[in-house]
Amino acid sequence: MRLVRAELLKIRRRRATYVTFLVALLLMVGVFFLAGAAGAWDETSGIIEFPAAYALINQFCFGLGGLLAVVYAAAYVGADWNWGVVRNVVARGESRTNYVLAKAAALAIVLAIAVAIMYVVGIATLYVVGIVFQVPVASPLRAGGIGDLFQNMLFGYPVLLERAALGFSVAVLLRSQIAGAVVGIVLFLGEAIIRLVLTGLTLRGTIDDFGENGFTQIGPEWFQYLPISVGDYVIGAAPGNGLSFGGGIEQFVLRPVPLPNAAIAVAIYLVAALAIAIVAINRQEIA
Repeated sequence: MRLVRAELLKIRRRRATYVTFLVALLLMVGVFFLAGAAGAWDETSGIIEFPAAYALINQFCFGLGGLLAVVYAAAYVGADWNWGVVRNVVARGESRTNYVLAKAAALAIVLAIAVAIMYVVGIATLYVVGIVFQVPVASPLRAGGIGDLFQNMLFGYPVLLERAALGFSVAVLLRSQIAGAVVGIVLFLGEAIIRLVLTGLTLRGTIDDFGENGFTQIGPEWFQYLPISVGDYVIGAAPGNGLSFGGGIEQFVLRPVPLPNAAIAVAIYLVAALAIAIVAINRQEIA
């Protein structure tokens, strides 16, 4: 707990903590207002309703937020090598494993706080948008009520942790915040391209047979279990999300990964990323 408290103090004093969070927050608020000004809700259902509105918050909390979490986690842990903090920790005789786990625990606490604030601000913004642009806002207590809200948060939070762990692990491996952030971004964005290409290649034979057998979804395919992709299926299983989360035409042609399988895969990636970070720091020569 002593190490965790120390890491939380360091996070609180880091400017990057506030800048990264404000980027996600301001983008979400800005897009909601732009959507209201453009009459996005008038052209669809004509009402802002729950739990469908949670999918909009999820896009910024876990979609864009996932990318920002990769970058922030890499910067947060990688800076310790740039600033010589790791050398001081080892010189004091601290366990390297405990050091990594303490940083991971502190990051998890901060991300949980960020998720809660994003949801509070997101819901409040939707009500303000409704008032300003005269769009009716349904009660969040309808349907599953508070249960829908907590399910969206609980389904998305482990995915956010898993995505942050990717940047965390790469930064420890490469001992650099910049390298960790760059590799994390490439992985995050590159996987979407790879998934799209592989989806097209997989569908080529199916499209040729379309006239004879009619259209049927295929999969789940192996590339749907890639670390970023599989998290989308966990979030998509929350109330109000469905096909709206993850985007791309592949959601209409590929069967989604079942929630239990997707959740297990996310857990495996999370544990594996932390394990790699622990093994890497214990094998590094730190003078």
